[in-house]
Amino acid sequence: MQLTHKMIKKSVIKSQHTQRNWDLTREIPQEDIDILIHAVKNCPSKQNFAFYNAHFITNRNIIEEVHNNSYGLGYLNDDGERVECTNPQVLANLLIVFEEAKMSEAYWKKWQDRDFSQEKIHDRDMHTAIGIAAGYVNVLATMLDMETGCCACYDIAKVKEIIGLERTPILLMGVGYKDLNRQRREHHTDNVMIPRREKENINVNIIL
Repeated sequence: MQLTHKMIKKSVIKSQHTQRNWDLTREIPQEDIDILIHAVKNCPSKQNFAFYNAHFITNRNIIEEVHNNSYGLGYLNDDGERVECTNPQVLANLLIVFEEAKMSEAYWKKWQDRDFSQEKIHDRDMHTAIGIAAGYVNVLATMLDMETGCCACYDIAKVKEIIGLERTPILLMGVGYKDLNRQRREHHTDNVMIPRREKENINVNIIL
């Protein structure tokens, strides 16, 4: 199959949407998971430093425990009331957890003669690297006929304990197959319909 510009644009638009419910009767082929692992390991990062560890989780007990500690999704309903619930995107067939990595000696050595804040620059570069990795997963998963959803609202201490992490989990990302019988914004477990938010315009300035 030849990849066309139209197909690429369609994948970009589709990958923009967060999936809130999943078909858990299906299993992601290992070759598809391997492609996502390849992307996470080989996508760009500042000077090729490893800013994160990535945990690929298919264990349902762990995924459900993480979900139970993912409160923080909030919005105003039609009556103007605040609704709080979990983030069901983490209940996907596959949960990817991006964890802050312990930086190598080579990384810290490069800061020896610098005057500015190492911590501030490190955090910037780490979040940039994780954002790039998540973006690669997002588009590739879409092209593999899967859906995604990212989550940054969760109990950090609990998630660390559940997964057995040494350092801070920065981003949770669900990847999997949508439930074809439900609207994508319907919460996977609760009787909640997440409101749709229009994509804000991104200004692009072309300089010739």
